[in-house]
Amino acid sequence: MNKYWIIILAIIILVLQTCTGCSDNPVPIKPKDADVLYKVTDTRGKEISFSQKPRRIVCTYVFADEILLGLVSHDRIAGLDRWVHDPELSSAVAEASDVKTIVENNTESIVKVKPDLVLLPSYVKPEMIASLEDIGLTVYVYQDRRRLYEIPDMIRSMAAAVGEKEKGEELVGILQNDLATLKKMKKPGNPKEKALMFMRFGGYGGKGTIYNDVLTELGFNDCYNDVRKKTSTGQNLNGILSKEEVVKANPDIFLMALWTQGGAYDNSQKQLQEMYEDPAFATVNAVKNRRAYIFPQRFINSLSHHAGKNLIELSKMLQ
Repeated sequence: MNKYWIIILAIIILVLQTCTGCSDNPVPIKPKDADVLYKVTDTRGKEISFSQKPRRIVCTYVFADEILLGLVSHDRIAGLDRWVHDPELSSAVAEASDVKTIVENNTESIVKVKPDLVLLPSYVKPEMIASLEDIGLTVYVYQDRRRLYEIPDMIRSMAAAVGEKEKGEELVGILQNDLATLKKMKKPGNPKEKALMFMRFGGYGGKGTIYNDVLTELGFNDCYNDVRKKTSTGQNLNGILSKEEVVKANPDIFLMALWTQGGAYDNSQKQLQEMYEDPAFATVNAVKNRRAYIFPQRFINSLSHHAGKNLIELSKMLQ
């Protein structure tokens, strides 16, 4: 046989063997979405897919930080808001002690820590969200909550985003059990006793706020509601009360939430002393009877699973 034909025949045999091997061991074709572990839809209606649970999570809101610390192992957290380390405001100072990186609520600070998931509340400007996504970061926007009984929604939303739904239900259970305990406790106030919540800038509260929720749970009558006009939905036009409005409300007791914002503002003790010495407040029952309580602000505006235990502690303090 001509040597050229021998070479050609050898090539044909080799090709046939190769094709036979391909037929016996076909290359698998991945089905659609085979690499997707889970999907979530954020408050914008945007669907986000995850091939694995995020390992470098950034959160920039103190109460969401508290929730995140309870949802995931802390080595999965790339950075948190600075105020989670402030004992006047945060209920998770001890928990957050092993998360050292502070992230400010701006694009530059967030990008610097190279997150694989950024959790942002719905009040963040759309331009900032867009700038992060344009860079290629995954952003999950959760609905910002401002009421005591809306907290479970925020917990469940964040738990879904980080792939920890079961853990989220555990945190919701903790909150619900604490609130149930609170309801069974003797109330420090009564519906005839008027109370006014004071923040660092003055009297605050009204229907539709967590401060009104807290006063109601503690058995007090939130007298903020007596001096502020209501909207068509029945909620108060919230804001700081003027001196004249405080006098008109005539609270029997002041509940004063202490948060100096890292020393930027005077403490509540100085604020209270000024009110006691101000002739404008001389006719107010809480001033005449020197009835005021000062406590860390975390007791009354926590929007995490810690809210229930905080109110239990505050209730005991006010007895």
